[in-house]
Amino acid sequence: MDVLMKLGDIDKRVLYVLLVLVLLIPMVRPIGIRISISHWTTKAYEQLSRLEPGDTVICDFGYNVDGAPDVEPIAKAIFRDLFDRNIKIITVSLNAQGPMIAEKLLLPYEESGKVYGTDFCNLGFMAGGETALAAYARDLKRTFPRDWRGNTTSTLPILQGITGAPDTKAWIFFTDSSAEAWVRQVGDLDVPMIGAVITVAAPQAEPFVHSGQLSGLLTGLRSAAEYEIVTNRPGGAVAAMDAQSLGHILITIFIVFGNISYFVKRSKELAGREGVQ
Repeated sequence: MDVLMKLGDIDKRVLYVLLVLVLLIPMVRPIGIRISISHWTTKAYEQLSRLEPGDTVICDFGYNVDGAPDVEPIAKAIFRDLFDRNIKIITVSLNAQGPMIAEKLLLPYEESGKVYGTDFCNLGFMAGGETALAAYARDLKRTFPRDWRGNTTSTLPILQGITGAPDTKAWIFFTDSSAEAWVRQVGDLDVPMIGAVITVAAPQAEPFVHSGQLSGLLTGLRSAAEYEIVTNRPGGAVAAMDAQSLGHILITIFIVFGNISYFVKRSKELAGREGVQ
């Protein structure tokens, strides 16, 4: 009983240290806690797994840096999978911060040997919202006469033979808001489209998967971890999910022990009062 009572009086600093350790250890050495693969992730994987080496896809960046924690792990998992299979990537951006985000994600692959203009390119941002999206989905080189790095897009090898979305094998968009803009402007261009959205936007985007307007849907950190697992490329998302799961377990244990300690103390106090009477 005394041990149970003391559990409720543990110094908070000890609890914080334990929580930090539980969060850090999986980030350094992922444990690989088992998670189920959702139907939406499976559909996205099945669509992208059909791509052959040399195929070209468009990745559209439509999120701000404040939405990165929930969406960027998906982008990293997809980039890793596609580049490992020698799929070519064209990045465009519906969001003004998109080109900088894309450049940051592409840089490690360029440093490892991928060739700009041949294996990938970053076309940049075009102002105009859905009007701009409709324009570059139909004619990339006309909408972006120069890319983010100042190159003339008509001279880039990766864009030879490609006018717009129908000339590519897939369109993947990453957003921290609604998926509706892409469904409206790209959905009728006969190209498989996959959405990567923040978790809270999933309910709004799911009907588009049911209707066939989206070929797959990835939502938040969980989907990023699932995609890493199905592609046999565990990375940062799996490690983050391990940390999140262990953190939740530890907090649950704290709550249980705290409540046990409270009820033990309360029962002893009540017993003491009855003894006095």
